[in-house]
Amino acid sequence: MTSDPGKDGTASPAELRARIERTRQELGDTVAALADKADVKSRAQEKAVRVKDRTLHRTAAVTDRMAGSPAVRTAAVAGGALLAGVLVLRRRRTRARVRPYPLRTTLRKELRTRKKIQRPLAKARTKARRACRSKGHH
Repeated sequence: MTSDPGKDGTASPAELRARIERTRQELGDTVAALADKADVKSRAQEKAVRVKDRTLHRTAAVTDRMAGSPAVRTAAVAGGALLAGVLVLRRRRTRARVRPYPLRTTLRKELRTRKKIQRPLAKARTKARRACRSKGHH
């Protein structure tokens, strides 16, 4: 790697500078590699990008292979229809379950109506009792 040392076994100043510069370069590369290994977040993001790209390529390859098959088209249409049916049924079920407010409103209206009817009846009863008392029946 290095040139032959001088007559007395020592390297020339130019050779020493070159060695120091190479050592600095190697040390800088080593520090950069260690810093990359220590940065877990960026490594995870890079891995996620690689996995995503690989998945997209595989999906595209499978889609291209299956695109011409009529059985696949039929299965895809049937699967889509099934999924739509399931979603419609789920929506209907959740709507049926989440209807306490109209029921509450109906009950409130009924109670108000009863109160409207009962108040006059209560007043009439009170008047009748007073009338009976005044006549001496009670």
